[in-house]
Amino acid sequence: MPFVVIPDTPSVLVTVTDSAFREVAHAMGTIDTTLPPGIYRIEQRFGGEVESRFVEVGTEPFVERLALPRMPTATPVEGTPTTREDHRAAAMRWSTEATHGGGPPTLMVLVRNLRRGWQLDPFALEIADEHGRPVDGGAGGWEPSGGQEWSAWSGELPPGGYRLRTRRQPADGLPLAQALHVLDGWTTLVFVSNGPQGPQPQFASIQMVPHGVGWQPTDRTPDLAMEAALSGLRQGIDLVSTRQLLGLLDARNVNPFLGIIGAHALLLHQNPDLGRIGSLLERLVHYAPVQPDIAALCTLLDEPVPPVASPPMLAASCRLLVRADSADPGILQDGSVAESAAGHLVGRGVWTTWLEQEPRPGIAARAGIVPPVAGNAGAAVRSRAADPVDRVQRYVWEIASVEDKSVDDVLSSMEPKDLSRRTGLPHKAVDTAIKELRSPHDGPAHPQGE
Repeated sequence: MPFVVIPDTPSVLVTVTDSAFREVAHAMGTIDTTLPPGIYRIEQRFGGEVESRFVEVGTEPFVERLALPRMPTATPVEGTPTTREDHRAAAMRWSTEATHGGGPPTLMVLVRNLRRGWQLDPFALEIADEHGRPVDGGAGGWEPSGGQEWSAWSGELPPGGYRLRTRRQPADGLPLAQALHVLDGWTTLVFVSNGPQGPQPQFASIQMVPHGVGWQPTDRTPDLAMEAALSGLRQGIDLVSTRQLLGLLDARNVNPFLGIIGAHALLLHQNPDLGRIGSLLERLVHYAPVQPDIAALCTLLDEPVPPVASPPMLAASCRLLVRADSADPGILQDGSVAESAAGHLVGRGVWTTWLEQEPRPGIAARAGIVPPVAGNAGAAVRSRAADPVDRVQRYVWEIASVEDKSVDDVLSSMEPKDLSRRTGLPHKAVDTAIKELRSPHDGPAHPQGE
């Protein structure tokens, strides 16, 4: 009998199995096939959500439309279980109006409750510039809703790198920053879910729209594709079909961030098409020649990449830059925020998040960040949990201990770029660690008391 299953969006992965649990059909989006009468199970996978149901195929053609699986999304996309009209209205308004300053905004951050009743602190987040200086005007720069179900910040900021972080001292004493980037001619939209413990920027959804246009929820297809792709990046699996991605990426008006996410999603494929990614990057570079995520992807093409000074928004992009920096020292600009972020990266979702090294009042002491000792940087007291030089040294000591070798023998058998690749740290940290290990009087030559 004809068997047709039509999901609510092409981003849904549909699998059909028979009564013996053997797979009989599998596709991203619509399934159109023929099956003998019997009992079948239809499974939908959208992002991180899986739903299944049993159906009976008889002597008549079987046609079924499937409702979208109930995956919560930080973006208030129509048809998802966490969308709300007041949140959609807030996104449309504050992506074109500024809550702080004047002019059409180039950055909007919308924090919203995904479940009614959770306590939302409307001033919990802070936006800072590339060097950690607040630029959001404090609590007065934010626009809270009357019912405290959302809070928005929007303003016209110059192109470049920025940070999103909590305004108050974190309970664990670790001041974390999350990378944002404002691109000339575009407005960066950051949708942050609020949970029982407060804002969750690590699960944010980020989009870009042309400057002055604002968020337009008229076509939810790209929004759902973005959510599915982000979920795939979080899990490290391919959740968006190549056909759908290419349809979105080959649109007449290129959306830079959709292109960035799409390229990383294509890299999750079993045999990624670097030629296709290269063609996409050529178009993206035309729109955004200085965007750090695009620069990171360009390192895959073995072409010259200017030094990157600002952290990319995606952690996957940051890892690409570290790998490139190990082979070509200087891709991560020495002494830059990008280099510091890469050296202090923490695993926290898909976004580049790092332990800040610029002390903030009331946080520095608890975070264990101590200024270098004047005149003897090698012997400076460092926060061992966060210091990349210390992490490289401990890696070398562990190898020496396991292989029963001296530190010098380990260093002689391993090139700096290999040590950088194995530790996932920029070349500058590796070079400093090697120098201190080979000159014990300049720094610790063996692990200090555990």
